[in-house]
Order: sequence, then structure tokens, then C-alpha cells
Amino acid sequence: MDLGLKDKVALVCGCTAPIGQEICSSFVKEGAKLTVTDINVEQGQKVAGDLASKGGDVVFSKMDVCDYQEVAATVKHAQDHFGRVDILVFVAGFATAGKFVESNPEKWKKQVDVCFYGLLNVTHALLPGMIANKYGKIVSIMGDSSRVGESGISVVAAARAGQIGLIKSVAKEVGRCNITLNGVSLGVVDTAHYAQGFIEKNYEKLVRQYPLGRLGKPEDIAPMVLFLSSDRSAWTTGQIVSVNGGFSMV
Repeated sequence: MDLGLKDKVALVCGCTAPIGQEICSSFVKEGAKLTVTDINVEQGQKVAGDLASKGGDVVFSKMDVCDYQEVAATVKHAQDHFGRVDILVFVAGFATAGKFVESNPEKWKKQVDVCFYGLLNVTHALLPGMIANKYGKIVSIMGDSSRVGESGISVVAAARAGQIGLIKSVAKEVGRCNITLNGVSLGVVDTAHYAQGFIEKNYEKLVRQYPLGRLGKPEDIAPMVLFLSSDRSAWTTGQIVSVNGGFSMV
């Protein structure tokens, strides 16, 4: 299926994580132009260089999604470089595992800042341009914990649940401007990036929770993200689509 993404301009937040890298690579294969961002400059530049070596029209910008001024400057740079931004994919995230009663406000803050305020900041900075162009696609990555809860990650679950409220509410505000907002809700994706060996320690227990008999891979996620970023999903907005191997069915 031709997704019609050739020469579309996307901004991807969180390009260095395995899921972010796979999404960026998939956009390049479809002929999209990219601004890739991350707080990790060295790794972000490497990702951009690798994508450019494969023929991608890609620029990297260092961006802390928690810093609104830095976000606004990055969005302006992307708009100045490519003329516009058609698509936002928000992959950035941060989680600290542990019982809620044993947590503290200091640990809460970064999770809420990255997972909720991050999406708030980037969406707010990009929307005026999308409204002016009467076109936009916004897709945010989240976890199923945001919809069904999960012990040990209550704060990030709550922050991601805030994303859902934002996506659904803003989708109603800007739909008439031909702008859609959707979320992709994940189960556990098996990457070396994940939680300091958590998967290796709990692999068999985790797999038993998945009807499809395996954990996710980055390449399972990118196709749905690209579909929701394309005009093939033109009549889909305010939705949270689970790509989770059947872990939860809501």
C-alpha cells in the first residue's frame, strides 16, 4: 500500500530509542523528510547520519521536550528548513519503576514532565503552523498502562493517561482544520533499551500474558505509526490504537 508519505515533513521526538529509530527509518523508506530530535546529542546525530546515508533528507536538532523555549526554537528551525511540518510523532518517554507508596515528588516530576508536558509542549508549538496550513498529523506513543493500569509504574501510567485526554480533546478542537491526533498504545517491546534487564529477568512470565505468544518488536510498531501519519487514516482521529500482542483488549 502506498501511504503517500513521499515529501511529507515529519518531526520525530525521541529518535535514539529503538522504536524511534525504526519509525524514522520507515519514514525515510517512504520518502518523507525528517527533523529528528533527542536530548542525547551524540546518539541523535548518529541516527540522523545513518538515515542520511540511506538517502534520507534528515536534519537533527537537540531538543529537551520539557523545555518549552527549546521546543519552540526547534519547531521554528524545522519549519524554516523544510518550509512546514506536516507530522509529529512523539516517542519521548521516561519511567521509574517501583511501588507508588515508596516513590516521591522528585521521582514523579521527570516522568510527568517528559511524558505529559513533553507532548503538551511540542503539540502546542506545532499546532499554529498546522492550523495555518490546514493540515497535520499528530501521533503519540504510549503504553497500555495508561488505559488499564500497571503496578510498579503508576506515575508514568498517569502521565500517559493525561496524553489520552489531551489527544482526544485537541482532536475535537482542530478536526475542522484537517488535523488529526491519535495514540499508539503498546505492550512490552523487547529491546536492549528496556528497563535495565527487566525483560531478561521476567521473560517467561511476561510472554505468558500475550495471546500471540511473544513480546513486541520495534518493527511491529512503525507500520501503525506510519498509517496514522498518512492520509490513509484521514477519517481517524481522537483514537488510541493498541499494538500490543493482545495483552489488553480495550
